[in-house]
Amino acid sequence: MKISIQGLTKMYGDFKAVDSLTLDIESGELVGLLGPSGCGKSTTLFMLSGLTDPTEGTILFGDTDVTRIPPEDREIGLVFQNYALYPHMSVLDNIMFPLINRKVPKKVAKERAEAMAEIVHLEGLLGRKPKALSGGQQQRVAIARALVKEPQVLLLDEPLSNLDAKLRVETREEIRRIQQEVKITTIFVTHDQEEAMSISDRIAVMDAGVLQQFEKPQDMYLNPVNTFVANFLGTPQINMFDGEVTDEGIFLGDRLVRARADFADKSVEIPNGTYKMGIRPEHFELCDEGVPAEADRVLMTGRELQVFFHLGETPFRLLTHSDQRLYEGSKFCLRVRKSQLMIFGEDSLTLAKV
Repeated sequence: MKISIQGLTKMYGDFKAVDSLTLDIESGELVGLLGPSGCGKSTTLFMLSGLTDPTEGTILFGDTDVTRIPPEDREIGLVFQNYALYPHMSVLDNIMFPLINRKVPKKVAKERAEAMAEIVHLEGLLGRKPKALSGGQQQRVAIARALVKEPQVLLLDEPLSNLDAKLRVETREEIRRIQQEVKITTIFVTHDQEEAMSISDRIAVMDAGVLQQFEKPQDMYLNPVNTFVANFLGTPQINMFDGEVTDEGIFLGDRLVRARADFADKSVEIPNGTYKMGIRPEHFELCDEGVPAEADRVLMTGRELQVFFHLGETPFRLLTHSDQRLYEGSKFCLRVRKSQLMIFGEDSLTLAKV
């Protein structure tokens, strides 16, 4: 089921929660709606589900305009962050409930529920009550219940926010496996960028109700369209600083960090002047000859070292492999990987990567 969102807007009085959102989601695609709290992602999901009426705009499921169709007639499965399972019912009865509600014969409902339980790997737990399950298992019950009625679209609102870190990773991988197995068009709302990037085919990043970028995760991470997306994606966060472009190249204070002759794209014309610039921590390279620096602080995070340092008055951090022998006070030289220094214009849009 392809989904087409056209000029979707939601007003609450004078407040515009979602502002003219236009988005096309392909059949069978898993799309992550990502952004900070209050950006409009959950409001968008609720409009897609029919729980919230849009102020303006159109929602198409395939060729059908569902903008004013009630939720029960939209052929959607909806999963909330609190699971909303019936505590007095068994796992099997919870999964069967939508079918019983639709007057499906009990024998048929039981067969379909058992088949769905196998898909979500719950077949050995059908007699248990929700309180006897882990958070990840409860989430899979909620997904099975949403899918058992064979919807055309699956909508997930912050489905992993109640789980601990290890369960989040396991359950998001399960969600991706289930989604690919049943081949259902899925929209997944989250504020967790790692979550969105790890399982989504494409990500829509929103801010203040406005779509900022809609792209494949890797392409968006490497080529953000503006400073908001560059800042929002990435852990640790991108290094942002004011750099000076001269005939010689790009300077940070008195340090030349990229010669014009070394610009990745020689055709890029960046007029001389001061610009906002960005370098991701992993795009610094340690080298024998380069920009000299000294480690202010070093954090060991397992496979990586996070090194804090200054160039002039500007603080930076870099990521390098944990086998590097760097400590507080260590002196080293660095350079910026080719094509990985981002330059932004006055409108905050990305001008170039050099």
